[in-house]
Amino acid sequence: MEFVVRVVMRLVPLNSFLCERGREWISLRLDGELSELARKMLDSHLARCADCSAFEQQVSEIALQLRTAPVAQLERPIEIAHRRRRMPARVWSMGAAAASVAAAAVGVVGFLSLPSSTSLQAAPLIVAAVPSGNEDLRTFREMRAAGLKPVLLPPRRDRGRQRA
Repeated sequence: MEFVVRVVMRLVPLNSFLCERGREWISLRLDGELSELARKMLDSHLARCADCSAFEQQVSEIALQLRTAPVAQLERPIEIAHRRRRMPARVWSMGAAAASVAAAAVGVVGFLSLPSSTSLQAAPLIVAAVPSGNEDLRTFREMRAAGLKPVLLPPRRDRGRQRA
């Protein structure tokens, strides 16, 4: 049976993405898992593509033969040797230590790459009181022209009172 499947795949060349998708959909349709929209699209492709139509015909025949073949009784059950390699705790601890060292190295490099306070040039701080009238607009335009950002202070509550 394996030989038949290889012959089928060799006889029908893969032409394009549409053919590749069509062959996947042919398999899904044989299993009853193809949506209605995909079924319509597949039928449209098969109407235009002789290679995929031949592929569907041959694969359908193979699937029918497999599904109608009598089930063979085995003389003894199939046993699959399951070798599971266990990693010793030492390997796990070495991996955890390596990950910790890597994380610490990344942290140190990140910390050292931060700019120092002496390398930053602080922009001059301009404190502007809340002006009245159009004075604030003129001040804002002057500051914008100079490339400075204004810092507005909230009004003080004790402005009306005089200190003793």
